[in-house]
Amino acid sequence: MNEYIVLREVGIGAIMGVALGTVALGLAYAFGRNLEASIVVGMTLAGISVMATLVGGALPFVFRRLKIDPALVSAPFITTIMDIFGVALYFGIAHMILVT
Repeated sequence: MNEYIVLREVGIGAIMGVALGTVALGLAYAFGRNLEASIVVGMTLAGISVMATLVGGALPFVFRRLKIDPALVSAPFITTIMDIFGVALYFGIAHMILVT
């Protein structure tokens, strides 16, 4: 049952990520006129949206299983993970598209 909830959340995150990534790509291109950099921004935002829903949906179940109150640790833990993941994803995509 928990897996179904997390998968459903990730599906919603993917839909939201594609929509936000498309808007971000358009805005980045409108302001910067650099298609490659705009693609990096759009793809990063889409990836972060999916990962945020995955982490945000799964961590409460993990913490509950570890007998830790999810309300106490989820927000700081999710924020830290997403900050690290977001920067790593951004630079990874930028390296893939802009350098190679």
